[in-house]
Amino acid sequence: ATGGTWSPAMNSGSGIFDPALDAAGTYNYTVTNSCVTVSSDVVVTIKLLPDAGSNGTITLCPTDPSTDLFSQLGGSPDPGGTWSPAMNSGSGIFDPAVDAAGTYTYTVTNSCGSLSADVVVTITSNPDPGTNGSITLCINDPSTDLFNQLGGTPDAGGSWTPAMNSGSGIFDPALDAPGTY
Repeated sequence: ATGGTWSPAMNSGSGIFDPALDAAGTYNYTVTNSCVTVSSDVVVTIKLLPDAGSNGTITLCPTDPSTDLFSQLGGSPDPGGTWSPAMNSGSGIFDPAVDAAGTYTYTVTNSCGSLSADVVVTITSNPDPGTNGSITLCINDPSTDLFNQLGGTPDAGGSWTPAMNSGSGIFDPALDAPGTY
């Protein structure tokens, strides 16, 4: 029957329950007519949305050990979600030796819906000193940048051992001793 009252009262002021505004609990509906007063209870349980955590990032070297990407999510993510794309381990364990850098999406689902968060994985390359090279100079030759004598594709910004008198990679045959640098 309509025309009854709810106890406790809902925030809408009517019998319309809004899970965003009204608390979970037991709500009693009471109806009275000239013969009798009757009531029934409705127990309301509110389930939370799943929590995928917040986005994260990680930078790894190709030789770093495997890493659980779940630990890179911020907040309090729910366990038991799935990763996309799938990693070679079949789980959230990222192996920089075999898994590709990129964005990995963690998705958790419950009866209220699905939510996702991303972990962006960057793999930095190992430094490249180039390959061995050699040069033969005369004592009266001009200074030479030894970096240009390295083979391959060496990364700039390295250091030379032993140090040359110039303090850089510039070899002066009149001042620097011959040998291996």
